[in-house]
Parts: sequence; C-alpha cells; structure tokens
Amino acid sequence: MDTEAFRNQPAGELIRTIEGHWAYVPAPLPPKIDLGRLAKPLAKAMHQLGELKGASRRTQNPYIFIRPLQRREALTSSAMEGTHTNIEDLVLEEEGIAPNRSEEARETANYGVALRRAISQLKDLPISHRLIKEAHRQLLSGLSDGRGSNKRPGEYKIHQNWIGGAKQIETARFVPPPPDRTQTCMDQLEKYINRGVDEPADKLLDLALVHYQFETIHPFADGNGRIGRMLITLMAQQSGLLDLPLLYLSPYLDEHKNEYIDKMFSVSANSHWEDWIAFFLKAIIETCKAATITIDQLNSLQAQYRAKAASAGRSAKLMLIVDQLFESPYLTVPRTQEKFGVTYRAAQLILEKLVTAGILKELPGTYPKYFYAPEVLSISKGQ
Repeated sequence: MDTEAFRNQPAGELIRTIEGHWAYVPAPLPPKIDLGRLAKPLAKAMHQLGELKGASRRTQNPYIFIRPLQRREALTSSAMEGTHTNIEDLVLEEEGIAPNRSEEARETANYGVALRRAISQLKDLPISHRLIKEAHRQLLSGLSDGRGSNKRPGEYKIHQNWIGGAKQIETARFVPPPPDRTQTCMDQLEKYINRGVDEPADKLLDLALVHYQFETIHPFADGNGRIGRMLITLMAQQSGLLDLPLLYLSPYLDEHKNEYIDKMFSVSANSHWEDWIAFFLKAIIETCKAATITIDQLNSLQAQYRAKAASAGRSAKLMLIVDQLFESPYLTVPRTQEKFGVTYRAAQLILEKLVTAGILKELPGTYPKYFYAPEVLSISKGQ
C-alpha cells in the first residue's frame, strides 16, 4: 500500500500489522461533513425515496416486485465480485429444480437467501454482529473451498486481508484493519448504526457513512462487498426510510464501479466525505427511479397476465398461479399439482392454458417439462 497516498488522512490512521505491513484503520463515525454541499442531493434523494414508496403502495402483493428486484441485486452484486450466472439458472437454483447446477448459480442464490433471511430477522433483531455474521454464513454456505467455504463463514477474519494487488500484500492498493482491530471497529460500527436517529436526512446520510465504514473495515476473509451492499437495504428498512425492502444499489454501483471504488478510497486518503456522499446519493436517486419504473412494469404485466388468464378460463387457480409467477417464474406439472392442491391432470391443463395464452413457455430439453414466464425474467434482469 502506498503510504504516501495517506499522508493526510484525518478519516483514519495507519498502523503496522503483525507482519510489519501498513494497514489503515478508519476513525469511528461520524465524521465532520459540510452539509451545505449536500443539501440539494439530499433533498432529491429523499424525494425519490418518497416516489419509490408511493409506487410500492400501488399493489396489494409486494412480492410481485420485491423478488424480481432482489434477483437483479443478487445477480449484480455477485457479478461485481466475479461470480457470474444468468437469471434463468438463478431462478432454477432458487427453486431447487436446476437440471445442471453450477456453483456460480448456487453462490448467487445464496445471496438472495441471506438477504431475505436478514430482512426477516429485522423483526426481532437489530442490525448487529449476530445478524451480519449470520448473513455471511448463509452467503458462503454449501460452497466448495475454492468459492469460500474455507473463508470462515459467519466469523470475522483471523488473517490479514487486502484489496487489489492480486496475491501480494506488498502491491495492494488498500490494506484494511488487522484482525486484532476488527472486533473493536465492528463494535463501534454496531453502536453507531443502532444509536437512534430521528431525522430522515440523517438516516439517509448513515447509509453512505456505514457502507464506507464497513467496506473499509473489511471484517471478513471473503464476501465483504456483498455483505456491505446488503447492509444498505437492511438499514433503509430498519430506519424506516422505506416500508419495504426495495433499495438495491448494486446495478448502479456496478455500472459506475471504478468511480465507486475511487470515491471510497479518496475518503480514506483525503477525507473527501462530501464527494463520496454526493456519489452515493446519486446512486440512490437513480436506483429509486429505476426501481419505480420496474414496479410499474411489473404491475402492468400482472394486469396483462390476469386479463389473458381470465380469457383462458374461469378457474380461480389460474389467477393464483399468475400472481405466483412473479415470485416463482418456473413451474412443472408436479410442482403445480403440489403447490396449488390440484390433480396431476388439472395441473397439466392449467399450464397448457397459460402456454396457449402466451404467459408461459416450455423450456426446451428438460424432463420433466419446465415452464417459465419469460417476461417476468426479462424484467428481473433489467430488460
């Protein structure tokens, strides 16, 4: 790590690791911030959060849009760390019906499971060591050693990690706090997150501050980027900025990945907090706009599917299946039979009607036959 880049680093301090390398330890939050520079982007971000909240109330079933948004987040956040799969394989993995499962799909599906479990845990737990570690454990669950199962799932690091520089710490761009300082840093962060804040603008600023702090601490041996981005969603929910878990920044951060990394680095090196927060607020603004559009698209698609299903038959099961497609867009005859309590023949006829209506398509080369809703998948991947 180039220590000259951190000559003036009021946002933290340089210390020696046990091995004698330099590492960076961030100062506890909060920093001193010039709020005057951030007044306009803060107002715009609050407005867009309000627009997103309003859009989410235009349907009685929030899972119509929550699961597609979560899938997009899982795909993008995982891809940012080098784990690439497609929406089709991800959903098949989620459903446990993938004919040829890949570790990439399993790892990406783990992100979605970890996210949903953490959201559910917020009913009983604050954002804490316990919740964060459990999310990390789930993220790396069931993977091979090469993909993270040997990286202490659910436990903070015990060996020094670094960012950039491939396999050599000497050429790293950034070295986070040593393991013996990690617990203290995370204790301070946990206390800050749960200190109690009333003003919406302060809650919004906290999303940016905590995300930087977590990524700078880099408490785990692997998976820090994904857990850090997951925290944004969890904090927006816990703080009440949104009624539902709808804020997923990974697509925007991936599109502006170099700037995202550089802005955080500049906080550590030069204490450029306002530049980082302005970038983060821009990410929230654009993410809320995109999510609002997606919600409207999904609501419109649901109305189209319901109209087509009504034309295909009068069965109440048809409407139930149509609504379920937004949460689980893949079906087989046996799964339809089991899930909706109908006979095998009735399930077969229902799926045939939905194919004829143009809602479902048959997935070629599968046995038993798989049927899927291609338009739901397209919206889930942002198309």
